[in-house]
Amino acid sequence: MTETQCAGPCAADDDLRVIVDSHARRLDGLEDDVDTLKSGQSAMMEKLISVEAQGQERERNRAVEASDTRKALTDLTKQIAEHTGAQKRQNELKEQELREVRIRGEKFKIWGTVIGIIATLGGMVGGTLLSSQTWDDWAFGSVHFLHHHPHMDDGPQETGQHDRP
Repeated sequence: MTETQCAGPCAADDDLRVIVDSHARRLDGLEDDVDTLKSGQSAMMEKLISVEAQGQERERNRAVEASDTRKALTDLTKQIAEHTGAQKRQNELKEQELREVRIRGEKFKIWGTVIGIIATLGGMVGGTLLSSQTWDDWAFGSVHFLHHHPHMDDGPQETGQHDRP
């Protein structure tokens, strides 16, 4: 620019080159800063993507672990139910067996009581009938060691000994 073109004092061409060089250096610095920021931003994006991928992997692992835990709990619940059912069935069988034994014992008591009453009545009747001398002589008269009859002598008897008026 010439002085006639400028409204005020104009700078010389050398001065403008210095200013332009200064601005060019500043623009180069800014471009370097922008490049650095862009590379930092790219690095941050890569790290963010990596962190997000790791988070998704962790979430998948947690989901798999939760699924495995649910499956294990379901299996354990089934096993406990089967075990409880088997124990319940065993308890029912033992109770049924115990009832049968108790009923059998009660039947033995009843029959023992009936047989005892019959034996007692038979003993009473037999004792009554067999205590009579008639039955005794008839049934056991020929058994000598059961009946001891006093020996009677045919000799002289003392007077008054078996005499009855």
